[in-house]
Formats: sequence, C-alpha cells, structure tokens
Amino acid sequence: MAATGDMLSTAVSGLQAFQRNLVTIGHNISNVNTEGYSRQTVDMAAREPNVAGNGFIGTGVDITTVRRVYDQFLFDQVTARNSSFNQLDTLQTMASGVDELLSNEDVGLNPVIQKFFNALQDVANDPTSIPARQVLISEAQTLTDRFQAFDQRFADMRNSLNLQLQAATSEVNSLASSIAAMNKDIALKSGLAGGQPPNDLLDKRDQLLNQLSKLVTVNTSQSSDGSLSVFIGNGQPLVLSGDARALSTLRNEYDPTQLEVSFDDGANSFPISNQLSGGKIGGLLAVREQLLDPVQNAMGRIAIGLASAVNIQHQLGDDINGNPGGLFFNDILTTSPQVLASSNNNAASGTVSVAINDTNLMQPSDYRLNYDGANFSLTRLSDNSVVDAGFTVADFPRSVAAEGITLSLAGSVSAGDSFLIRPVHQGANDLGVAIGSAAEVAAAGAGNALGDNSNALALVALQSQNLLGGSTESFQSAYAKMVSTVGVTTREAKVNANAQQTLLDRATEAQQAVSGVNLDEEAANLVKFQQAYQAAAQVIRISDEVFQTLLGVTGR
Repeated sequence: MAATGDMLSTAVSGLQAFQRNLVTIGHNISNVNTEGYSRQTVDMAAREPNVAGNGFIGTGVDITTVRRVYDQFLFDQVTARNSSFNQLDTLQTMASGVDELLSNEDVGLNPVIQKFFNALQDVANDPTSIPARQVLISEAQTLTDRFQAFDQRFADMRNSLNLQLQAATSEVNSLASSIAAMNKDIALKSGLAGGQPPNDLLDKRDQLLNQLSKLVTVNTSQSSDGSLSVFIGNGQPLVLSGDARALSTLRNEYDPTQLEVSFDDGANSFPISNQLSGGKIGGLLAVREQLLDPVQNAMGRIAIGLASAVNIQHQLGDDINGNPGGLFFNDILTTSPQVLASSNNNAASGTVSVAINDTNLMQPSDYRLNYDGANFSLTRLSDNSVVDAGFTVADFPRSVAAEGITLSLAGSVSAGDSFLIRPVHQGANDLGVAIGSAAEVAAAGAGNALGDNSNALALVALQSQNLLGGSTESFQSAYAKMVSTVGVTTREAKVNANAQQTLLDRATEAQQAVSGVNLDEEAANLVKFQQAYQAAAQVIRISDEVFQTLLGVTGR
C-alpha cells in the first residue's frame, strides 16, 4: 500500500511541475511582444529518495524556482551602448545644424566678407564716388548683421540646450523615483515569497534602468534583498534601495545664462556637469563644450581682428573732406573683452579686467584665472592648458604675451577666488558700423589730394594678409578653418554614432538571443511538457488502478 502511495505522490509531483511549466510557457508566449520582457523558465530538482533495502526509490520532483533567463553582463552591455549612442546622436544632431549653417554659401560668413572687400575695391577704383562709398557702408552693415545673426543663433541654441537639460534632469528624477519605488516592491514581494525572484517586476525595473541609460551613464549595485542602487557621475548615488536623490539645474557660477546639472545629496546641491557623461545629458554638455564655445569664440576672434585691422588702417587716411579717418567699425577691441567673477568669490574681493594687446596672437578661447591665496594660475579652457602661473598680486598688470592679452586687477582678492576671462566671446555680437556717412570713408592717404586711393588700396590689401593666428591665417581662412573644424566634429560624431548604433544593435541582439522569447522554442516546449503532463496523468490513473486492485484483493 505504501508503494502505491509513493507512486501516486511521485506522479502528482510531476503533474504539478509540468502544469507550472505549461503556465510559464503560456506566460512567455503571451509576452512575446512585451518590451523588456525576459523569458522565464522553471527550475526543477529531484526530491530526496526513500531508502529501501534494495536501493533508493525516487519520490518525484520539486519546483525550486521560476527564474528569468537573464545575463547581467549582456544587459550591462546594452545600457552602456545605449548611453554612448544617445550622447553621440545628440552631439551629431546639433553639430549637423551648426555645420549646415556655417558652410551654407548663401548664409555663411565668407560671401559677406568677400562683398565687403569687393566694395572697398570699388571705392579704390573710384575714390570720389559717393554711390560706391554708400555701397561700402551698406556691405559693412550687412557684414555686421551677419556676425550678429550668427551669434544670435548660437545664443538660441544655448537657450534650447538649457531647456533640454531641464527636461532631461526632470526625466531622470522621474525614472529614479520609479526605480526606488520598484526596489521597495521587489524587496517586499521577494520577502513574502521566501526570497523567490519577482521576475516581472525585475524586468520592469530593468526597463526603467534602460530608459535612464539613454539620459546619462549609470552604474548599478544589487543588494541581498533584490533592491538596486544606481550611481551616476563620479559615484553620486542617484538611487539607494528605496530612496531616490534628485538632479536639478542651477546657474553657472560665472555665467548666469548658462545652466549646469546639479546633484542634491539631501543636504546640499552642487554642480556635477563636468562629472557626467553618456546619454542625452552627456551629449548636450558635449555640444556646449565641443561646439558652441569654440565656434562662438572663433567668430568673436574674427570679428575683433577684422574690426581692429580695418579701424587702424582707416584712421591712417583722410576722408573726402580731407579730415583724418575715424573708426570704421565700433571699437570692440576694447569694449568686447569681459571678465566674469565667480559667484563663490569673497564679496569684498576686487575685480579683474582683460585687454587684447595683440590681435594676431589672441586665441579663440576662454580662460580661467584662479587664486590660491598666494599665486595665480591662468588656464586656457579650449585645451585646458595652463598658460601662465606662479604670479602674484604685485605682478599686475600681467601681460600674457603668447595669448595676446593683458590682465589687470583692481582691489584685493581672497584665496579661492576665480574669474572667467572672455577676451573674444562677445566679439561677433558686439560688432557694429561706426562710420556715419559716405563722405567719412577715408580712401585717401593722409595729406593726399582728393581722388587719391592709397588708403583704400591698403584697406583692400587687409583681405589677403595673415593677421590672425600668429600670422598664419587671414580672416577668411580663419573662418574656413572654423567651418572645417565643425565639419570634422560633425563627421566624427556621425561616424561614431553609427558605430555605436551598430554595437547597440548587436548587444541588443545578443541579449535577446538569451532573454528574448522564441516562439518556435516555446512551441516545442509546449508539446514536450504537454506530453509529460499527459504521461504523469497516466501514471496517476495506473496508480489508482493498482490501488483499486489491492483494495479488491484485501477485501476478499
């Protein structure tokens, strides 16, 4: 009788196990198109056998767990590729817009520079012609308008970037809160199930993490209760178990029009833009650092160089009335350079100013001036090179000859004070026409008679002279170099984005090969476990017949 009972118990265990497999297969098939779903499988193990005099007699099967078919390494590869691709895709999308703007023959800078010098040549050809002089002033106005239009476009892009950063940080916070809430749910459900994994909840959390990786690079660490901690930047804990921290944006300490990403640790909020990489946020920050800042400074350098050269030469001649030439463009050489003090400086600290003393050597870059309480250091931000260091308060005014600038200090400074030096950043925005009338164009050389064109010819000659970049660049070649640099950045970003897209696709395919639902495989498993279920049911039927036979024999 005991053997019959063992036979029935063994068959029932198989029937229950195969039924659970059939239910799990049905769950897989139902979720074949569910994004982020990982195929589930039932793990089974033989029960402890019974000891008999002639050996061990099996007692059936137990279900140990229902688990996800999942590879953590492959999932991490997907999130890493996701972050890299989204950063490069954001960069190449915005870079393409700047590249198209700068290289467009109709709206680019080269055509208007050429028309300006052509108009100067027309004045040189007929120095007494009022219409030619009026055309010159008109072309000069068109030139300044184009510089300002470019600068406005860059300003608009910066505003758009600020808005996108705000939206992205808000999305990060929403995802972080959802992951923290999911952590609590997973820990609770796992505890109620004796440590068994709540597979569908784990998939949902992974999906949230995958979405988060599209915004910023993430690293994770899993706890024994199943909760997941998420880290960004240099290890800032965005999610710790069921607690979510928050990102926000705050104004740059130097430039209040520029937003930085900040991290709130619960007690303080501090900027971490320079620590973030990957995802859309990393891409937006890269656009600002690798595209907008260099291009805006390059445009400003050309504007200041052009205005300064024309003004100097124009003042060497006489106008149509024999008066000395005045400023042709406004004096942006002296008015555009600016210094922005850090908002963290001591309130009693003095001010720093910057002047351009050599337009030929001025760089298309901002600088940061730091004071440690004893010495100053000056860093060129375009390549993060320290270009001057070890000088003190007594060394001001400080000429940095290789950079073409001079720094001045008014008042005292305190340890930790910092200043953002912008010699050329505002040049394109500030450029304007200063000359008031056609008669004021100084075409003649100083002291020469009416009809002389020597100064006009000298002004025309400025076009072909290398007056920038240490006598290596003309105004137009400097612009061409800038366009080329943007083009290279755009192409590199596009090539790299395409490469990362391929790597992302491959990583996704590899993950899906392991975790994705294969309908052919599930159909085969369905038939296999259906047959096993029927066989177990047959064993139960035979067990019942044997039991009835035994009852009949013992009842006689």
